[in-house]
Amino acid sequence: MASSRRDGRQQITLARALSKLGLTSRSQAVSIIRSGRVRVGAEVVTSPSRWVDPRKEKIAVDGVTVRPQKRIYLMMHKPAGYVTTRADELHRATVYALLPREMRYVFPVGRLDRESSGLLLFTNDTEFGDALTRPGSPIEKTYEVQTDLPLTPAARREMESGMTLKDGTRLLGCRLRQSDTDARSFWIVLREGKNRQIRRMCEQLGLRVVRLHRVSVGPLALGRLAAGSVRPLTQSERRLCAQAADREESPR
Repeated sequence: MASSRRDGRQQITLARALSKLGLTSRSQAVSIIRSGRVRVGAEVVTSPSRWVDPRKEKIAVDGVTVRPQKRIYLMMHKPAGYVTTRADELHRATVYALLPREMRYVFPVGRLDRESSGLLLFTNDTEFGDALTRPGSPIEKTYEVQTDLPLTPAARREMESGMTLKDGTRLLGCRLRQSDTDARSFWIVLREGKNRQIRRMCEQLGLRVVRLHRVSVGPLALGRLAAGSVRPLTQSERRLCAQAADREESPR
């Protein structure tokens, strides 16, 4: 929701304020607010859409005043077997168990499903995260895929031209490069990130994904980062991401 001037003050919603201060993602902020853990001044506020001016009003969570947090930008090599969520109702291992304790007030930029591995980004900078995940973003993501059966030329053409899934979801075309040594392995480059997209594409073509591994997001490559490891992004990498996100998508 856009900011608004009311009574001469610059105001935003409470959920957005917590997000912009770097405490949590906006969706997590909504849950925190609704649980009654947030005060604005002396008032407990349970409406995420309440207008506030973070520069002039004291906001506290669990009795602790929220102050602007140091911006954090992390790259993780997510192993298979971890869910991309802060807490899981089925008590499965989550990616937050792999983060340093002092850096757990961050949110994932996009997701990888439990069975998938590879590059996963975290930040507490909502503008950075939104720029990489907004609809129409030019940021491409590259995955290594291994299936139980070889990818046929007809299946490859259907993927590259843009599929319509059984539920009516229309997908953008993608780019593929098959392995020279294994007919069941290929690299796929996506310009979007629908839920379990590659698995659903393969399933519709009669293929079962055996391994799905993300190797890059825009200009960022996983490289030799060990499985389960986390490292901060360099200033140069953050700058490259910003430049890539600002670049208008060229006609294809």
